[in-house]
Amino acid sequence: MHVAAKLTLGVGVGMLAIGVLLVGLGARTAGSVEDFSVEEDEVWNGSSGQYVHRDPSEWGLLIFVREDVRCDEFDLNVSVVSSDTDGKVWYEHDWCTDGGKLPSGYADDPEGWLHMGTVRGLEIGATYEFTSRDEFFAVEESQVVELIEGVFAGILGAMSGGSCACCGLLILLLGVILAFTMKEEAPTSYKVDADGKIILGNLGTADNPETTRITDGPDGSGGELSGDTDAWYKQN
Repeated sequence: MHVAAKLTLGVGVGMLAIGVLLVGLGARTAGSVEDFSVEEDEVWNGSSGQYVHRDPSEWGLLIFVREDVRCDEFDLNVSVVSSDTDGKVWYEHDWCTDGGKLPSGYADDPEGWLHMGTVRGLEIGATYEFTSRDEFFAVEESQVVELIEGVFAGILGAMSGGSCACCGLLILLLGVILAFTMKEEAPTSYKVDADGKIILGNLGTADNPETTRITDGPDGSGGELSGDTDAWYKQN
């Protein structure tokens, strides 16, 4: 097989393998959003009590309730118990739709749950008092943001991997074509027999060698060569 065909096949196989790997990793990352669970990822739940904020990011707390709670009947009061600053904390309630039954973003909520709103203005290490008529679950907003970013990164990774795999297939196909169309050049070989003949030939064609006799000149030095021998020397 010609060396160019070997190199092309190697590059094609490598790009195809990398593309398949990227597609697999991207699909796995994009599917991680399905692992989100309100009950498993919550940092606080109940209807009233104190909460100590531990998230160093500037994101808030997402407030979830079970799907049987009406949007227009839910309310949450948040107050500061202790804080190192005079910062304010507040609860942002989502707009209610469907006659007040559902929050505006209910279509994207986990099955069986409704995202009612978000607590803003939280500070790390501060203690807050929650008061509500209904049981609710608080999830760090930063965790959900990371999941969403992972989904987009996974989609982009899968798209990049698909492009890489397609390029690898095209290069692999080109390598196959080169392997069948390009022939390896056989090196020229020669030898001198006992009679002073130069035997020319290519590997694989030794059955039909070209034989040229070296004729001694008047001084016996062998300086005169036949025309075929001269041609061979010029060629090689």
